[in-house]
Amino acid sequence: MTGPRTPLLKPREYFASKTPPLDLGRAVVAVAVVTLVLAAGIGGLLWTFTQQLDQQVTVDNPEHHPEWACEKYEDGGPFDDMSPPEGCDPSVPEEMQRPLGELIWEEFSWVPWATLVLVPLTWLFEGAMLHIGSSLVGGEGRFTDTLAVAGWGMVPTAVRTLAVGSYLIYRLGSLSLPSSPEAAVQAVQTAVSGLGPISGAVMLVVVAWATYIRTYGLARARDLPVGTAAVVTVGLTAVGLLFELV
Repeated sequence: MTGPRTPLLKPREYFASKTPPLDLGRAVVAVAVVTLVLAAGIGGLLWTFTQQLDQQVTVDNPEHHPEWACEKYEDGGPFDDMSPPEGCDPSVPEEMQRPLGELIWEEFSWVPWATLVLVPLTWLFEGAMLHIGSSLVGGEGRFTDTLAVAGWGMVPTAVRTLAVGSYLIYRLGSLSLPSSPEAAVQAVQTAVSGLGPISGAVMLVVVAWATYIRTYGLARARDLPVGTAAVVTVGLTAVGLLFELV
C-alpha cells in the first residue's frame, strides 16, 4: 500500500502504509537535518544578538602582567637574570576596551557546537521514553522502530526554530540600541520578552504536531490502539512541556 513519503503532514496515512520494521534510515536523516537546523539557528541568533552589542566595556588586559609577577624579574628577584615579559612594560595598560557583543560571543559560542551532540542524545532519550512508556501499556516491537517514530517527531522542532528565530533576527536587526552597555542589554531583553505570546503560540502548534506524528507512529511501531498510544505520547509531551516551562 502506497502512502505519503513522510509522516509530517499525514502521519495516519503514512504509518498505515508501513509494516514494521520501519525505515530507521530516513528517520536518521530527519534527525540529522533537525540537528543542523537547530545548530545553525542557535548560532545565527547568537551571532545576530552579539553583533548588535557594539558598546564598549572595560575589561582586564590579558597582555598586562600584575605588579607582583613583574617584581620577580627585578634585582634580587628569583628571575633577575632574565628579561621581564612585555606585559611588565609600563606602556601595557592594565585594562582595555572591548565590544560587549564580542565578549558574549566568546562566552557562549560553544552552544551551537554542543547542539550537534545534544540533539542526537535527545533523540535517543525520547525514543527510550516512548519505548518504555509503550511497554507499560502492552506495546510490542523493536526499539529501532520506536526510534524512527521519535526521530520524525523531532522535525516540528526545527520548524519552530526557523519560525521564531527568523522573526527574532528581524526584530534584533531593526532594533536601535543605546550607547550604554546596561541599557543596550535591557533593550534587547525587552525585545526578546515581547516574543512571549508568539513563541508560546508556535510552541503549542509544534507540540500538537509532534504529538500527532508520534501517536500514530507509536501505534504502528508498537502494535497499540491509537487511543492507548495517545496516552503515552500525550503524557510524555505534558512532562516535556513542564520541564520547558520550568
